[in-house]
This record gives sequence, structure tokens and C-alpha cells, in this order.
Amino acid sequence: MKPQGNLDSGSLISHSFGRDQCTDFWGKACSELIAGRMVLLIIVARCRKGSPGTPGAKMLILEEGRTVGTIGGGIMEARAQERARPAFFYDSYEPKLVDVDHFLGSEQSSGLVCGGGQTNIIIRLSPNQDLDTIKQFVLNLTSDIPSVLEISPQGIELTDQVGSSFFHQRLIQKGDCWKFELGSVNLKRCAIYGAGHCGQALARQLNWLGYSVKIFDARLEQRLEVSDLGIDTSNIGHPNETPTIVRFPRHTSAIVMTHSYQTDVDALEFALKMDFRFIGLMGAPPKLNRIYKTLTDRGFNRAQLTNITCPVGIAIGSDTPEEIAVSVAAQILRTQKPGNESK
Repeated sequence: MKPQGNLDSGSLISHSFGRDQCTDFWGKACSELIAGRMVLLIIVARCRKGSPGTPGAKMLILEEGRTVGTIGGGIMEARAQERARPAFFYDSYEPKLVDVDHFLGSEQSSGLVCGGGQTNIIIRLSPNQDLDTIKQFVLNLTSDIPSVLEISPQGIELTDQVGSSFFHQRLIQKGDCWKFELGSVNLKRCAIYGAGHCGQALARQLNWLGYSVKIFDARLEQRLEVSDLGIDTSNIGHPNETPTIVRFPRHTSAIVMTHSYQTDVDALEFALKMDFRFIGLMGAPPKLNRIYKTLTDRGFNRAQLTNITCPVGIAIGSDTPEEIAVSVAAQILRTQKPGNESK
């Protein structure tokens, strides 16, 4: 799949860095390939309970010896690097699926004793063969263009992702045949209404956790302050810009923590119309009861209003904006785990 659009090396990398951890990772791989250097990529394809490496965890091994990212750490990671490094010197290298066990006595022991195990993919990326594909994948990541990076013994290939059934990663295996697919759409997404102290703290916390964050505020001065913090201006807007800025709302959590009752109500009206996967409101139940009445007067029914979680956040006795951010981020993470959607 050939790159589309403006893909000169400088603009691509500068546009990629700083967006989120995933984009930074692939941006680094791309910059190494642009410089004419090979890169070794190790990705965790699956794991068993107890494994420190979880599906989607990934690590780059650079020609100079440095590494970027992690697949679980410890002696397991050191041994994985040792096993992979000779691939730099082979004339050709076929991607490999490697199973390791995290307990002693196994013929494929990782050196860890925590129990479980994981399956790692080792692939060598080369400038001549893979640069165009990785460039396009980075562009798709930064632009929310649905696509799938396929890794198999034949190498890597980028295909379009059709339909609305997005996924982060999956391993498809039948006998000795296998294929690993990695989606370009980040499914960890959040829209924050309110760019005050709490909103900014939550944005920083979620960005650190790898979320794609959009932040909205009716006050121009607050939007400018957020942009001064380094948040991409394309991810900042007035609440009425929600439909144009937020993509994939069914994969997005919305958190309302604005500076006033009226702006809370206005933000919730936008959120309820967008069909977000989770809607949280900072405040006490009496505030929610009053908001229920106002939104009912605006035409929303009880079934819609019960989708609002208030107060948002796990009860940890949080007081400061940073503590509140941890509390809210923890609840967002919990709701995204299978079986916890309504918690």
C-alpha cells in the first residue's frame, strides 16, 4: 500500500511526535527507516494470566543497540532481545512467532517465575521493503484513518479497515499458519468538557495512558491556555464543535467538568446526542437531580439521562485536580475492560 498525501520525512515525523505514545513509537520506527537503518520489532501477540507482557505491548531494537518500548521487562525481555539481535545480520529474515513460558522447568522458559506465558512476534523492518508501509501506517494513526497492519511470515502489509467493527489487535492462527493484525484507530479515546485545572490534569493523565484526547471549553482564554500546554489545536474546540472534532463516539468516553452549571448542562446536551460509550459528570447527586430536570425540559428521556454517571470517578478521597484525574481515569479504564462496561 503506497503512502497517500504529504509524506516527506520531515513533515511526517514532526506531525507524528507528541500526539500519543503509540504514534511516538511508530514515528521512531519510521525515522530510523528514513535514515536508512533497519529496526527489529517485537510485539506481544497474546498472553496467559500472570504474564507481564500483554497483547499489543511492543518494543523496537535499534541498530545502535538502544530499545524503545517494552514487552514486559526483566530477564524475559533481555532474552528476547538476545534472540532477536542476530536478525540484523541475516541476508533475509522471516517474521517469527515465539512462545515463552514464565515458569521454571519449561523447555521454552523466559526466565521469569510469575506464571503464565506470552507469544511474541519478531520481525525485521528494512528501509527498502517496509518504509512506505510504515510511513502510511503512521499517517493513518495520526489522522484516524482506519487500516490494518498485517504481519505474517510473508512480511508486513497495510490494508483498509472496512465496516465499523474496529479492533486494536488480534492473532489469527491455524496450525503453522498465522497472521497478526494491528488496527490504526486508537480505541482508547476521551472527550473532556472543561479546560480548567481538573480538565487539564485529566488530559495529561489520559495522554500518559495512551488515550486520544479531545478537550472542549466555551471560554476562548481556556482553549488558548490548553494549546500553550502543547495539546494539538486540532484536538481543542468549543463544545458546539463536538460533532466535527470527535470521531468514533461509540469508542469514546465523555467527561463533563466545566466551570459552571449552565456549561455543564450544555456540554451534557452535546454528549447525549453523540452516543458516547460512557458519560461522566463531576459533581454531587443533588446537582445531577437539577440537571435531570433541565435536560428533561430540553427533550431528553429518562433512559438517556440514566447514561450519565455522577459523581464520576472511583471513590479514593480525591481532592486535588491531579487526584481527581487519577480517580476519573481509573473509572474510564475499568469501564473499558470486558465485563465492566456498566461499572
